[in-house]
Amino acid sequence: MPNRRAHPPSPARHPELPPEFGQLFDALDEVYGDPRTVRTPLDAELWASAFLGGLWTAALQQDDEPEGAELGLVEVLELVGSPRTQAVLCALASVASPEVAARAGQASERLFHKGVRRPEWYGAALQQVEFLEAWSVSDVFADGELLIAAFKRGKDRYAFTATVANNAQGTVVEVLLVDPVDLPDILGEIRAEFAEGPEGVFSLDKLDAGELRRRLEPAVRETLVDDEEDDEFEDVFEEVDDEDDDEDEDQDGLNELDELGRLDEELEDEPALQTEAVDEAFAELDALAAQPDAHSHHAEYDEDDEDDEEEDEGDDFAALRALMLSRLAVLPEPAELPGGADFGYDLDDLPPLLDEFAASADARALPHQAIVREWGEVFARLGLTEFAGDPPLFGPEKFDTLINVLIPARVNADDAQLELLEPAAMAWARWSTRRVGLAEPIADYLVEAVGESFEDFPQSYADPVFTMDRHMFGFTMQSSAG
Repeated sequence: MPNRRAHPPSPARHPELPPEFGQLFDALDEVYGDPRTVRTPLDAELWASAFLGGLWTAALQQDDEPEGAELGLVEVLELVGSPRTQAVLCALASVASPEVAARAGQASERLFHKGVRRPEWYGAALQQVEFLEAWSVSDVFADGELLIAAFKRGKDRYAFTATVANNAQGTVVEVLLVDPVDLPDILGEIRAEFAEGPEGVFSLDKLDAGELRRRLEPAVRETLVDDEEDDEFEDVFEEVDDEDDDEDEDQDGLNELDELGRLDEELEDEPALQTEAVDEAFAELDALAAQPDAHSHHAEYDEDDEDDEEEDEGDDFAALRALMLSRLAVLPEPAELPGGADFGYDLDDLPPLLDEFAASADARALPHQAIVREWGEVFARLGLTEFAGDPPLFGPEKFDTLINVLIPARVNADDAQLELLEPAAMAWARWSTRRVGLAEPIADYLVEAVGESFEDFPQSYADPVFTMDRHMFGFTMQSSAG
């Protein structure tokens, strides 16, 4: 009887995600590295954070909540059950929201017991995240704040900077992931810049962990990406989109339906899976693949960053959002203000505040007091509705937003009223700095900055878009020079 060569057992067959999702994973691999083979947990976390950022952005575009899609994503990844999806689950367990992270960890454990091995970096990812240090760079006008936070886990050390703009309702306008080795140089450059301006305008303060979380976490949660940012995200996926030629569109659609149908059959055999959540995951992933928008900039620091033309624009907020929130979540809960203290102004406080402004020496020196007072009311009302932080103290950034964005888009004024806008703004700047006891050089610094903003005002007020906005949605000033 002839010998027959024994055949090795067939490897376990893993269901696959639809092709477009595989292409999406490949695109992320190209930017952030394959999570199966990256060197450190941080590299894998950047991959997962970027993926979650894409889901979050896609959900915003569809006015949906991303949480359901994230939970469904865990179910889909477990169903596929490949080494690739196992690596993604391990990364999600590090950076996703607490509920999603917990479910990703449980799914990873079940796959492990089925023989799907975890990536080599998994052991290091189990180490505790440690807070190293945090700094705040702010100005006396509370226009905004640069927050710097450094963390470590095992050999991974990294820091991120976040610029919170109070002239944009306290949202994050720029983020950057940096090497903590560079922090001393960064802080040194900041101190050198302070030395060039008037003393007392800027401050650099070290923060404890709880205070960092109190200042930064609400800003990260409140920040939404806009269409302009979305446009920047599309380049990474151009190759993915270009692969689908128009002549193959129908066949691609049939292939996708076949894949989804096969996965539906798999789900029927797994009653423990939440099919509604999986459907939501597919919907969000479909939107993400159809309108890719989340991963144009590699968030990790790189030796060649200084040669990158995009460096000054920072990294992609959506791609770093999950990583930032996961790190802030390990910090102590911030202390609440004692007794529920409430600081600041509201609209009921404006009459006495405007009386105080109108009675100030700088305002009284101007003609047409009714117009001057009404401009003061414009400053205060727009400040209350548009800025984080209360009037009357506005710094250069807030004043520039008032002068070149909000007033051109909201306020219909005649020539006599516009003629008094700059003198009224200068008077407000002098009065508001003096009333809080700021030194005269700081007031001079602010007045000079306001004057520079008015150099652009004629063009801003004549801008056709602003002109249309204020005529359609703005209000008309009532006080006259007569």
